[in-house]
Amino acid sequence: MENELFNPIKEYFERQGYVCDGEVEDIDLYMEKGEDHVAVELKVDLDFKALRQAALRQKYVETVYIGIFKPSNMRSAAFRDKLYLLKRLGIGLIVVSKRSKEVEIANKPLVSELSEFQKRNKKKGEALSKEFSKRKTKNNIGGVRGTKLITSYREDALLVLDALAEACSEAKDVTLGIKNTIIRKSSGIEKTSAILRYNYYGWFEMTEKSYYRVSDAGYAALEEFEDTIYKLKRGKWKQSEDI
Repeated sequence: MENELFNPIKEYFERQGYVCDGEVEDIDLYMEKGEDHVAVELKVDLDFKALRQAALRQKYVETVYIGIFKPSNMRSAAFRDKLYLLKRLGIGLIVVSKRSKEVEIANKPLVSELSEFQKRNKKKGEALSKEFSKRKTKNNIGGVRGTKLITSYREDALLVLDALAEACSEAKDVTLGIKNTIIRKSSGIEKTSAILRYNYYGWFEMTEKSYYRVSDAGYAALEEFEDTIYKLKRGKWKQSEDI
């Protein structure tokens, strides 16, 4: 229960010279030390309600903490995401061991500038922009789960698949397959050989080294992504017209 957090945290701050009391204007634990005013919200879980309440306390108290029992998932990605929000909001976090009642400051109540996190994640930001710029169709619908996203890699693989299917339809003997260099020239995708060899979606069959034909899964994909392939090829046509 939340009240079990009260005494360990109160005693922790009293040892540092703070004068403390509970339930001051609805604040679970309020304390002062000279000009330093501190509010602690005691919560069972570090959830949105806790974040909202602590953020509202910042309107009139300089230093605000959330106090919780020490969770077992402190190293998890989900918990690190919550710590990120606390750092951005400038809200401190106190964790208390259920067994020993030992108190630990897991996050100091200081606002971390967004630029600090952006510097640490510069490569991820660059990868995001690169993936966006490489996508040709840009027709994904956000917020939808369980659908196949049209990534830049899938777009390239679809163009390779379409080029291979057309070459196979024109070949006298499809069992021999089509050489990868011919497919690369027809599709216009530089990484055609890698896409065929890796065969991430299972759309291709290697008949012999560097020779390929369309698999059953590939023919199914031609139907499933017919609209996307049309848009991709129309985009290529428009691009060549502009040139």
